[in-house]
Amino acid sequence: GNKGGSVLGVILALIQLVLSGLLVYQVVSANILSTTYLAVLVIVLVVLFAIALLTQKGGRAARTSGKILSVIISIILGILLFYMGQFLGFLNNYSDGKKVSEEPFVVFVSASDEFGTYNPKENYRSDTNILAVVNPKTSTVLMISTPRDYYVPIIAKSVAPDSYDKLTHAGKYGTGIAYDQNGSELTSSGWNWAQEVTWGVGNTAIMDTLKTLYNIPVSSKNYHYVQLNFTGFAKLIDAMGGITVKVDKPFSTTTYASYGDTETKERKKYTYTKGNMKMDGATALTYARERHSFGNGDMQRNKNQVKVLKAIEKKALSGTTLLHYNSILDAIENSFTTDMDISSSINLLKDGGSDGWNIMSFGVIGTPSKDLCTYTGTYLATVLQDKDSVARATDLMNMTLNGKTTQEIKKQIKKYNKEQGN
Repeated sequence: GNKGGSVLGVILALIQLVLSGLLVYQVVSANILSTTYLAVLVIVLVVLFAIALLTQKGGRAARTSGKILSVIISIILGILLFYMGQFLGFLNNYSDGKKVSEEPFVVFVSASDEFGTYNPKENYRSDTNILAVVNPKTSTVLMISTPRDYYVPIIAKSVAPDSYDKLTHAGKYGTGIAYDQNGSELTSSGWNWAQEVTWGVGNTAIMDTLKTLYNIPVSSKNYHYVQLNFTGFAKLIDAMGGITVKVDKPFSTTTYASYGDTETKERKKYTYTKGNMKMDGATALTYARERHSFGNGDMQRNKNQVKVLKAIEKKALSGTTLLHYNSILDAIENSFTTDMDISSSINLLKDGGSDGWNIMSFGVIGTPSKDLCTYTGTYLATVLQDKDSVARATDLMNMTLNGKTTQEIKKQIKKYNKEQGN
């Protein structure tokens, strides 16, 4: 063909090769694919480059097809590079956190009871309180759920011993250090009720409270947190294309989380039918928050929250979710906080694989009551601790941390659930 056409063909092929190399470099830098997947990616890119190059050495029709193919491939690679760049930017925003270890560790998973943009300068009540005990060596995850109204002693520097409160309020104590109006640090004798003073922003108090409650033998470097607000929770599920939850107790409610008309704020009625049910973000959030529809209130809510988290985890590990990661990251970017290095977390999740991780759950129980709460100075609805149930949860956590097999842990969970009447 003509010389100009040949030069153009070579330029297009080189552009494709450069873009391919950049994409492979970004993937390697992110370390988000296993060696097998990376090898397949490289082979596919080499084959595509070879096809485009060979077609440009044929007849006029082949050369024209080759140029068109090179342009199309280059556009696709450019789009992939753009989204990979956004993904790497997201990872960089959370690369200063604690790297997850290959040793067993614990993650405090919290859903704060607020909507809108997450404010990193504010302490929130924790509506969902789950400790995820992770053992990478056995690919085991045990989720321990604690009722939000559990009546517990708050473990914090500026709080006097035996100061009891609802667990959900523990999030409002932040770092556990109180300050007066002048910013001076206070001791426990410097305030009457916790809501009257300012608390340092963080999750130390609620994490220490849970660690003490269950006597968790884990170091601070292996004790992490992930906190998501209600808006991020709902948007995350929507961005994933919804989740499927197995409903065991059907009910209807209009109590929580109005996602009705944006002008009138009219609430929707949510109806949950027994069996596998596809849920969008609003439906899943309402399902996870409802308690008034059940005789055992907070206990059933705990079970439902674990069901939702399991469904999210299952969807997150599916191949279809990986195609929408950009919208997922956009959904949660301003709605969550964590102290973990996201990159190392992704690598850990990837290494386990969709079939590798064994995820189990156990919920502690208690007795409904009404007690004086240190934060408000008023008597509020609480759930009194069941010491035997707490001891069972501690035993299961130790089994997971110590590397017991999934079969052994499941057998013990079944035994403990029977003892609790579940």
